[in-house]
Amino acid sequence: MSADREQLIELFDAKVQSFASPEGVRFHALLPFKEGIIRLRAKKASCRTIVALLKELGVTVSHQTVARFCRELCPPATSNKGRPVLAKQAAPIKSKPQPPSIAEILSLRHGSGTTSDTASDLDDDGPRIADPKNV
Repeated sequence: MSADREQLIELFDAKVQSFASPEGVRFHALLPFKEGIIRLRAKKASCRTIVALLKELGVTVSHQTVARFCRELCPPATSNKGRPVLAKQAAPIKSKPQPPSIAEILSLRHGSGTTSDTASDLDDDGPRIADPKNV
């Protein structure tokens, strides 16, 4: 290796050692407007609406930045009852009762010794199955 290259590596290592991450710079453009953003979000303003209002004041940020700012630095929204609003959970899926299988139907008909011309005694949600004796 050349001496110049070694010097460059040493200088770079020294810069790496002295590097400190900038604190509080992430949302520096939005921090002065924090209270207003919180009030706008409480009034159900979208992040795009907030960006449009800030753009009129000369502050250029994206709606994704405003959304991250709200998630990380703003208190969670509250409902009318004073409880924090949680992410909506999907409603549980109600499964339909399964119709009886053909074997069950035939065993019911032949097992009891009675046959019916209609399937009215069975669950109405299932398919109608023709009686093989009447076909």
